[in-house]
Amino acid sequence: MSVTAQPLTYEAALARIAAIAREEESPRLSPVCRSFALTHGERTDRCTVLIHGYTNCPQQFRAFAEQLHARGQNVYVPRMPYHGLRDRMAPDHARIDRAALLTYLDEALRVAHGLGATVGVVGISAGAVLAAYAAQFRTDAHQAVVIAPVLGTPTIPAWATLPLARAARVLPNQFRWWDPVRKDARRSPAHCYPRYSTRVLGSVVCLGFEVLRAAQRRPPAATDIVVVSNAADEAVTEGPIRQLAAAWRRHGARVREHRFPAELGLIHDVIDPAQERQQIALVYPVLLNLTQPASSA
Repeated sequence: MSVTAQPLTYEAALARIAAIAREEESPRLSPVCRSFALTHGERTDRCTVLIHGYTNCPQQFRAFAEQLHARGQNVYVPRMPYHGLRDRMAPDHARIDRAALLTYLDEALRVAHGLGATVGVVGISAGAVLAAYAAQFRTDAHQAVVIAPVLGTPTIPAWATLPLARAARVLPNQFRWWDPVRKDARRSPAHCYPRYSTRVLGSVVCLGFEVLRAAQRRPPAATDIVVVSNAADEAVTEGPIRQLAAAWRRHGARVREHRFPAELGLIHDVIDPAQERQQIALVYPVLLNLTQPASSA
């Protein structure tokens, strides 16, 4: 079933952004990780929502948001629940579940519709799962750009991915290091959490498979979908990503795919300039072009 948020006026959207800013003045929260909007002083033809990855924060997309804004768009980058805390070892993010993720997406789209006549959603990793959900179910997302969604990992066989995700969602939570060797000693950005919750990751993967199953049965709600994969990605597998794009295309949806070749050696997080081995000079021009509507790309 498709869903549409109750949109806000431009003034109401600004008021909601200001209210969120007041809520995020907590000393527990890193100042660089607060939700933010870049506007042109009025409702524009287009607003793009940028959805950061799990354990990152809006800072991940700040540089990219500025480039989108320079192209005339209003841009909104909301903070995922329980993210961006100064204490990078805080356990709060383990409280995220399916309901919290979808409430976050709904609120983001409501604000975005106040900022733009049409709305695009760009997400990476777990944020890409939400962008894919918007593409499938949300009639108020006109474009969705899905960058490396979490639908599988090279360390787990494809047949075991969903059963393990379902189990992780209900079993006692564990915090695990993204880098089990260097743990918190790796040079990860200061605004990122070095650990993930097994329950949250299970919820994200289950939500991704919910989208994949729906895409196999019926057409998506979005009229313009972009699916981006990375052949060198060390965190997610490409197979399910291609299956999702193919399922949408079988229903006659307009789907553009871009695959960064393995020889570029790109990391999973192709967005955050603060990541090690980052190559945004190669990636950003491609993504900026892909975020243009299909008719003008």
